[in-house]
Amino acid sequence: MEPPASRKTRLSPNKVSLSVNAGNAREFDLWRSGYSPIYEMDAESVAARSSFKAGLTGYNLADVVIIDGYSSAERLRRTAQTIARSSVDHISLTVYSEGGSTLDIEGRAAEIRPGDIFFLDMTRCSALRASDYKSMTLILPRTLLAPHVANLDSLHGKILPGASPLNEMLAAHMRMLYTKAPALDVPDMHAAARGTAALVATLAGASVDGRELISQVAVSASLDTCRRMIDATLHDPALGPEFLCNRLGVSRAKLYRLFEPLGGVSQYIQQRRLMRAYRIVVDPTHAGERISTIAARCGFTNISVFNRAFRQTHGVSPTELRIVSTSAALDDSELSGDGAFRTMKRWLHGSDAGVTLSAAE
Repeated sequence: MEPPASRKTRLSPNKVSLSVNAGNAREFDLWRSGYSPIYEMDAESVAARSSFKAGLTGYNLADVVIIDGYSSAERLRRTAQTIARSSVDHISLTVYSEGGSTLDIEGRAAEIRPGDIFFLDMTRCSALRASDYKSMTLILPRTLLAPHVANLDSLHGKILPGASPLNEMLAAHMRMLYTKAPALDVPDMHAAARGTAALVATLAGASVDGRELISQVAVSASLDTCRRMIDATLHDPALGPEFLCNRLGVSRAKLYRLFEPLGGVSQYIQQRRLMRAYRIVVDPTHAGERISTIAARCGFTNISVFNRAFRQTHGVSPTELRIVSTSAALDDSELSGDGAFRTMKRWLHGSDAGVTLSAAE
């Protein structure tokens, strides 16, 4: 059998390095663009853009992204519009080694201090106002966490205090994952991704504050049930407020209250349909499937309406996206410099998980 060292190709962890030098307006604009799938970002003020500096190094490990970074003070907002434009369906965990932020979760404010780990659901709104900081962020697909967490909605805005022993264990795992990422081969990446998801679910669930859980469990469980029903029936053109009310036995008023923080139930359904369509279009196993068939699988009965909504949300037509996603594999120019900003954007959309690169042993 051929020894591992002589293999010609392998799945790279796709190391990406980005940086913004103070006073470089072009790099600042690229930075903002690279982050656009997850946040609308800006410096603390218009004047502060001229002195803004930031950088990160990250790895994509079988759809799990681990990032070590730093930044000048900034403002980050994930609005209903940002969510609608992106196909990001992930949970993020961030820990600051220096600095901190004020976090606003759908009207609830909290202070994040060095050492705290905070969770954000990228399908829901949030806003951060951060001071100068250094941080590590772990981003996991909801689908990877779902088998381990009974109620994923309870994680949004959750904070594990820095003094917690379980926090220390999770932060240590994040640092170790980042350190070992360059050495992981394909099986190791998938094993690390699954193990990380299980560990996150176990430690986060074990640290839930009882009083907070009791006060939120009824609403959260109801919202989670609705979201699961929506994801299970996206293919059905009849899916809508009346459909959900009849299937789940809830009033229209209650349904609207549940989805108000997510931009409304109809918008949420449209967002999930377009998110699923995006993932099917970029999936190489569906490369031969007609766009009209994909549209129907996602609940669209009119291909023109689907194409228009897809372009509005993702900035390209389904056909154009398919061409881009099946183009040549990443080369070195896409892993550093200006190209890295585009790569980060694609990472967060989930379209680079299967890229094969030549090994640089």
